[in-house]
Amino acid sequence: LKGPFGADCGAPRRELRFPGKEGGAMGRMYGKGKGMSSSALPYRRKPPAWVKMKPEDVCDHICKLAKKGLAPSQIGVTLRDSFGIPQVGNVT
Repeated sequence: LKGPFGADCGAPRRELRFPGKEGGAMGRMYGKGKGMSSSALPYRRKPPAWVKMKPEDVCDHICKLAKKGLAPSQIGVTLRDSFGIPQVGNVT
């Protein structure tokens, strides 16, 4: 093993092994697979019935927020929290 400044510290090198693990991939300790956690978008492409804003109004708000210098993710958060628009792509 090398020390903090690249010099060999003389300690024997050991590998860490976990029971039931073959290979070095990260994932579950006692099962195969890595899981699938991600956000699931709705299948329908139409906006929900409770969204009352017109696509032109949404585009105007997007342009105003972009001129203020907000990042696209911040624009989406603002539209979601202030105006109740879940997915901008479904509305416009």
